[in-house]
Amino acid sequence: MRVIDLTHPIQDGMQIFPRDPEPSITRGLVHEDDYCHVDRLNLGSHTGTHIDAPYHFLASGAKMDEFDVNRFVGNGVIVDVTGKTANEAIDVADLASYKQKLKEGDFVIFHTGWDRYFGQELYLDHPYISPECAEALVSMGVSLVGVDFLNVDPTKQEVFPVHDILLSKDILIVENIANLSEIGEEQAWFSFLPLKVPSDGSPVRAIAIVE
Repeated sequence: MRVIDLTHPIQDGMQIFPRDPEPSITRGLVHEDDYCHVDRLNLGSHTGTHIDAPYHFLASGAKMDEFDVNRFVGNGVIVDVTGKTANEAIDVADLASYKQKLKEGDFVIFHTGWDRYFGQELYLDHPYISPECAEALVSMGVSLVGVDFLNVDPTKQEVFPVHDILLSKDILIVENIANLSEIGEEQAWFSFLPLKVPSDGSPVRAIAIVE
């Protein structure tokens, strides 16, 4: 069994979604004065590799702590869209060869390889999921959609229809996944466990488990 870390490290100065809170890690207690060391963590709910709850876009949507822990762990099908270029849509046609492999309740993880640009300006020009593709995912009964880029919608626009489509159906979203190329299989067991907080989202320690 292999356990693969799919998480970008959280650190000062890391790349974040434009206008999100800047993360910082500062000293709260220190060995020299307080016997032990305790850091003070200040970060947004969508820092680094993170999961979105419906409340992120829907005022009446569920918050992170309202989901059973089983919703964050499950079988995932990895959709290879590594040929996508900057600002190119992932569309319904990209799902065609995977429909027979997907079961209701599965996770769908889109692998573009865009994580290699994390920390660069080009990372903001990532591929994105089209609204039509999002509707198709809803009809397939998936429970979670994950991507190895910043945003399931285009980042440089003012509306976010894919978030609205998925979250309105209680389909969770994981963004900024890393290292999908290390899995080497079309399916794996994924864990995207968030903090149990009454929030619209949470950073996660994302992993894949491959037999």
